[in-house]
Amino acid sequence: MSGQWEVVRGKNDRKSKLPVSKTAGKQTNEGKPKKTNILNGVRIDEVLPKSQVQNLYSGKQANKENKPVVEKQKVNETKKPEKKSNNKGPSETPKPKPPKSIEAGLLAINTDEFVQIFEKSKLSFPDAPIVWLKELTQFLNQKLPLEIQDPVFSNKPIGYPLSVVPSPLKSTIEKAIKEAGKSNAQLYFDIALTSMVTDLSKGLSAVGYRFFLQQIALSEPKLVTENLTKHVSLRNSYQNRANVALSILWSVGHVGNKDLQCGLKVFEDLMLPLLEMKSYSQYVLKYLVQLTNQDFETQLTKEQYLLILDTAFSSKKNLPAALQKDLVKNVPKLKKLLFSNKKERYNSYVEVLLKKINATTNVSYQNALCDILIDIFNKDQSTLAVWNKVYSKNLLASAVLLRYMSDNRDSLKPNLKKDFKELLAHFSAINEELSQKRRKDEGLKEAMFALKKAKEQKKEQKKSSGVFGKFLSTLFLLAFILVLTEPFYRLSKPRADLYMFRIARKVGEAGLWLDGKLAKNVPKPYYGQAKEFMKPYGALAGDLLQIGVNIHDNAREAFAGFVDEKYPIVVASIDNYAPGLIDNTQVIFNDAFAKSIHYYQSGVNYLQKEVFVGELSPENIQRVVVTAYNTTSEKAIEYYHWVYQKVQTSIK
Repeated sequence: MSGQWEVVRGKNDRKSKLPVSKTAGKQTNEGKPKKTNILNGVRIDEVLPKSQVQNLYSGKQANKENKPVVEKQKVNETKKPEKKSNNKGPSETPKPKPPKSIEAGLLAINTDEFVQIFEKSKLSFPDAPIVWLKELTQFLNQKLPLEIQDPVFSNKPIGYPLSVVPSPLKSTIEKAIKEAGKSNAQLYFDIALTSMVTDLSKGLSAVGYRFFLQQIALSEPKLVTENLTKHVSLRNSYQNRANVALSILWSVGHVGNKDLQCGLKVFEDLMLPLLEMKSYSQYVLKYLVQLTNQDFETQLTKEQYLLILDTAFSSKKNLPAALQKDLVKNVPKLKKLLFSNKKERYNSYVEVLLKKINATTNVSYQNALCDILIDIFNKDQSTLAVWNKVYSKNLLASAVLLRYMSDNRDSLKPNLKKDFKELLAHFSAINEELSQKRRKDEGLKEAMFALKKAKEQKKEQKKSSGVFGKFLSTLFLLAFILVLTEPFYRLSKPRADLYMFRIARKVGEAGLWLDGKLAKNVPKPYYGQAKEFMKPYGALAGDLLQIGVNIHDNAREAFAGFVDEKYPIVVASIDNYAPGLIDNTQVIFNDAFAKSIHYYQSGVNYLQKEVFVGELSPENIQRVVVTAYNTTSEKAIEYYHWVYQKVQTSIK
C-alpha cells in the first residue's frame, strides 16, 4: 500500500459490511436531499465491543435517544406483580364528627385546655397580646368546624352566640381582651374581621372569630367605630357575596347594643347604603328597629332623629312593611331623647322641619313632622316668630302645618292659642302682599285656603264652647233650684239633713281647716292683724246667715201648714176622678228609685275596683292634693314676704 487515502467507488460498496439505504442520494419532493440513518437496522452492540457499549451508556454525554430504552428495560425487569396482602394493617383512628350546633360544640370544649393555651401564650409571647388572641381564636375555630347557614342569627336572641358561651370560657375571652389593652383590642378587631371574611370566602369555618369580634364590639364600641372607614371598604369588597357582607354587618353592628350613638353611626355609614338591596333590607331595617327599641339615656341630634324618620316613612323598594310599622311605633318615644338635647336651641328646628315637610308627599310623615313642631311651639313660644319669619319661603309646608294645628287645636296650650291667633293675623297680611305680585308664589293658594279654614274652625269652636258653657250653666242652675226647694218638697226631713245645711257645714269645716293651716304657716303677727281686720265682716256675715235661716224656717212652717190643710182635699178629688192613680204612681216611683239605687251602687263598686286604683286611688289623689296645697301655701308665703320686702324698700 502506498499509505495514501483512496476513493471508494460505488461498485465496491457491496463489499462493505454496512448496507446502504436504497433511498440514499435521492431527493425529496421539496428538492432537498433526505437525511438517512446509516445505522438503520443495525444494533450498536453488534458493531462496537461490549466494553465500549457500557462506557457509552454510563458516560455523562451518553446518547439521549437510547437512554430511555435502557431505562425502560431495567424498569420492566425490576417490575414485579404486587400481591395483595391478606393481613390487615393497623386500624386508623376515626375523625371526630363535627358538632351539630354551636351550643353542643361549646359544651364539648375542655375549659382547662382553653385556659392553658391562654397562659402558655402569655408566657411564650409576653409582649405580643395579638398572638394570645390569635391562639385562642384558632383553638375555637378548630373545635367548632361548623358551617353557618344564617350569618346574622336572625332567629336567635340579641347577643347570640356569646350569650350561650359557658362562663369559664367567656371569662377567659374577656380577660384576654382586657389584658391585651384597648389599642391591641382595636387592632385585633380589624385583624379578626379581615381573617373571618377571608376564611368565609374560602368556605372555611370561622366561628371562633365571632366570639372575639362580638366581645370587643360590646366592651369597646367607640374603638370599633373609629375605624369604620376600613369596615366600609371591606364591605364594599364583598358586597356581591351576601353571606360574607352580612357577617361584616353583624360583627360591627354589635356596638349598637351598648351605645346608641355608635349604633346610629354604624347604621348610617355601613348599613344604610344597602337598604334597598333585597339581600340586606330585612337585616338593616330590623337592626334599626332593635336599636330604637332599647332604652338609652342619651341625646339625639335633629339630624339623627330625621334620619330615623326618613327610614321609617321611606318609600324605597324591598323594605319590609311590618318592620317599617314597628319603627314608626318607636318614633314617639324618641322625641324625649331629641328634646333632652340642650345644646341645640328649638329655634334651629323650625325651618329644617318645614323644609322636610316640603320635600315629602307622605301624609303620615308630614303629620309626624307637624307633631314635633307643635311640641316645639308648646315648649318655646318664641319659635312662632321663627315660623313667621320663614313663612313666605315655606308656603306649602306652612299650609300643611296650619291644617294640622287646626285639626289638633286641643293639643295647643292656652298661652300658645293666644299667640297662634296673633300669628294668623300676621299670615293674613303676608298673604295679601304676596297675592299682589304678578307672579304668584308656589303654595300661596294652599296657604290662603288653610288660613281661612283655621279661622273658620276657630269660630266654630267658640260657638261649640258657648253651647257647652250654656249647658253647664243650665245644669248648675237646676241643681241650685233643687237644693233651694228641697225644704218644701221634703217637709218630713229634719233641717240638719237638708242638702243646703249639709253643704253649709262642709264649707264651715273647710274654713276651719284653712284657718288652722294659715295659722301654722303664716307668721302670727301678720295673720293676727288680718283676722282682726276681717272680724267685723265675719260677724256681719254670721248675722245675715242667721236671718236667712230664720226666714227659711218660718217659710217652711207656713208651707207645711198649708199642705196639711189642702193636701187631703187634693188627694180626695184625684181619687174621685182617677181611682188608684196615686197608689200606682207611688209604686212606679218606688221601683224606679230602687233600681236607680242598685245601678248607682254597682257603678260605684266598679269605679272603686276597676278605675280608681293605682295612681287614681283615693289615697294617692288625697296625697297629691295635700302636696299641691302645701306647695301653693309655700309659694303664697314666699310671694307675701317678697311683696312685704318690696313695700318696705319703697317706704324707706
